[in-house]
Amino acid sequence: MITQLSIRGLAIIEELHIEFSPQLNVITGETGAGKSILIKALHLLLGAKADPDVIRRGFERAHVAANFLLPRDHGSVLLLEEHGLLHEDQDLIELILRREINQKGRSHAWVNDQPVTLALLKDIGQTLIDIYGQHENHRMLDPSTHIEYIDQFLKDGGSKVQLGQIMGAIQSLVQTLRKRLEQYLNKRREQDFLQFRFNELAQFEPSAEDFSKVTQVCQDASLYVSEQKILQQAQRVCDEGYQGRALSSALSEVLRLLEQSKWLKLEGGFQDQVAEIRALSRSLDELSYVLGRASGRHLIEEDELENYQERLAGYQALQRKLGVRSIEELLSEYERLQRELSFVQVAPEEFMQMVVEIQQKCKEADRIARKLSEDRKKAAQKAVTSVVKELHDLNMKGAQIDFEFQAIKQSVPDLDLQDFSKKVEEAWNASVDVLTETSRTGREKGQFLLAANPGEGFKALAKVASGGEISRIMLGFKRALAMGANTCVMVFDEIDTGISGHTAHIVGKKLKELSTSFQVVCISHLPQVAVYGDAHFKVEKAQKGKSTESRIFKLTQIQSEEEIARLLSGDQVTSSSLVHAKQLIQSARALNI
Repeated sequence: MITQLSIRGLAIIEELHIEFSPQLNVITGETGAGKSILIKALHLLLGAKADPDVIRRGFERAHVAANFLLPRDHGSVLLLEEHGLLHEDQDLIELILRREINQKGRSHAWVNDQPVTLALLKDIGQTLIDIYGQHENHRMLDPSTHIEYIDQFLKDGGSKVQLGQIMGAIQSLVQTLRKRLEQYLNKRREQDFLQFRFNELAQFEPSAEDFSKVTQVCQDASLYVSEQKILQQAQRVCDEGYQGRALSSALSEVLRLLEQSKWLKLEGGFQDQVAEIRALSRSLDELSYVLGRASGRHLIEEDELENYQERLAGYQALQRKLGVRSIEELLSEYERLQRELSFVQVAPEEFMQMVVEIQQKCKEADRIARKLSEDRKKAAQKAVTSVVKELHDLNMKGAQIDFEFQAIKQSVPDLDLQDFSKKVEEAWNASVDVLTETSRTGREKGQFLLAANPGEGFKALAKVASGGEISRIMLGFKRALAMGANTCVMVFDEIDTGISGHTAHIVGKKLKELSTSFQVVCISHLPQVAVYGDAHFKVEKAQKGKSTESRIFKLTQIQSEEEIARLLSGDQVTSSSLVHAKQLIQSARALNI
């Protein structure tokens, strides 16, 4: 059961706290007072999408929290244990869900004060609260949803889960096969061109190491040519620097003249300088010799250099032809061509394996789908019998319901497998029938048919059912499904739409009976329903400064009688309506449900 609901900063609610009864809780109030916001708050706790527009003006965030008490064997306990969200190992477990939305639209969720993802909050919430609102009426009028109601009566839903899983795998395989086959046919049409391009590259045998070496050699050779010119010029200066004579000749002339000087023989003369000139003359001769040898040395043979230059030109030509700018892109293109040619060669065998796998999975899917179809026939009988009984109790005495099954037809990709082996075609054709007649949810769809009165033929609900009848049909489903189920808190948002009088009394009685097994929260506008409440709450709007605020409070016995009298008389409590209200309450309590 949900023991308490707290809301702060949500829509027109500033702050409120509701403590619920463990049985039937009835919430009444004027239209627009804020009853629907309570449903909105519960949906947020179930992981529904949040919009920052729901935040009350003047608040930075909206906050919703609910406290639950769960028996140890409740369906959510295993999920909570799996994620480490249980604090105590007790027979009665306390659980707190919290959700917060800020102005930026960001949402945060907690379970027992531990942060959780919205997906986990949703999984947990679905085991705790079952909300039935007006949208269920619209869903009930949509035949495409009816098979879902039948599936709720399945004794074992395992077949449906298994079928969904295996059909999902099959559909994924089929899509992969279709895409790969399309690629194969395109590549096969381009095979000659791909082979030509590949052969061109294979013959050239490009590699990152070879490209690096070729580039380096050609760069070194280019540097050598310019270096050779420099050395030759330096040698020429050494050899021809003085009037077309070597620099060493000029130095020799200086030595000859100095050697004739008497000063050379005197102490303190030119002996040191003459020695330096002699050494410099020898150095110039040696430098000229070294420069001559260096400029004449070949780092690489001319023929070999020519081969390297042709190789580099080949790399450049391939890059231009393939529209790439680097050796890495060239090698990547080489690998791509190799992969695509390899794919064309090995694809037929790959297709064979995929088609055989699809065939095997289709056989298993066929077996599961047949079982699910049989289970659904039994579930439909159970659903019809149970719901008809409830409808009779809900004052639709002559109403009969039937369920009409219809086979579904799925579209299957038209795969061009004629160029492959006959075995591939046969395997695929054996799978097509299963794929055509089976979806992830089974082999059939269907719809409920209603004969509202004796002697009338069965017709689609949308054509014959009134709003009140649809509400009763939905309540009948809830009652039938709840029998013996380990379910959750049941919330009804105006289940009594379209009904009144004696039928409204019956609906209230049914809700009261339901609350003996499950906690029920019912938003209603009918006094005949409100009188059955174990706890009666009223929602009302009030002005607070320049803003409107929604408030909710639990009514005392006297206040409840006055509220029911207001519902009876239409907003104004009269003495007669008050007497009537007390009589209705006494009649409801006399049933001792």
